[in-house]
Amino acid sequence: MKDVSFQLYSARNFPPFAEVLSAIGSAGYTQVEGYGALYAALSDAEIAEFKAGLDRNGLSMPTAHFGLDMLEGNPSRVLQIAESLGIRAIYCPYLMPDQRPSDATGWRAFGGRLQAAGKPVRDAGLDFGWHNHDFEFHALADGSVPLDQILAGGPDLSWEADIAWIVRGGADPFAWISKYGPASRRSTSRISRLRARRRTRTVGPMSGRGRSTGRH
Repeated sequence: MKDVSFQLYSARNFPPFAEVLSAIGSAGYTQVEGYGALYAALSDAEIAEFKAGLDRNGLSMPTAHFGLDMLEGNPSRVLQIAESLGIRAIYCPYLMPDQRPSDATGWRAFGGRLQAAGKPVRDAGLDFGWHNHDFEFHALADGSVPLDQILAGGPDLSWEADIAWIVRGGADPFAWISKYGPASRRSTSRISRLRARRRTRTVGPMSGRGRSTGRH
């Protein structure tokens, strides 16, 4: 069985994180995924304290999300945090609505922007890619969809596929996994992680197991 990781963003409204990490470790998890607001403003000492909390509870953080502003504006700090916490793969997770391109050319250019933002990460020997939401599957005027354009514009990007958001975007996750996963005709899989969860109206700490309902 593949490792199952708990996304800490799901527990963002349930501080303190010392108790969250204890509960996650007690539930049998061995991995968590971080998110930008969790550690972006922490001092070196606070990051070391957080890492100690992971260690005490038998947890590692192999993957993490970082915002595009930090990836582009302070890549050295991103890499410093990654080294301190043992992060091996970094994903850019979101683009605000007012910043989203309106056509295929713009989305392909955005893929190129991600490609450039990820270069310091890849040069450091880490994986780098995009984490999807639903808007990447909404058809553009030319019939293409943003995710295809992003991955075309960023040929070295990995993709952390969020299954629930694919469904929410009206797409078939199995078709997308077949298109970009290890079963595709590509020389290498573009999908580096799969995120599966139940989407409900209440956002709270939940595991990666369950049936997708396609609801907020």
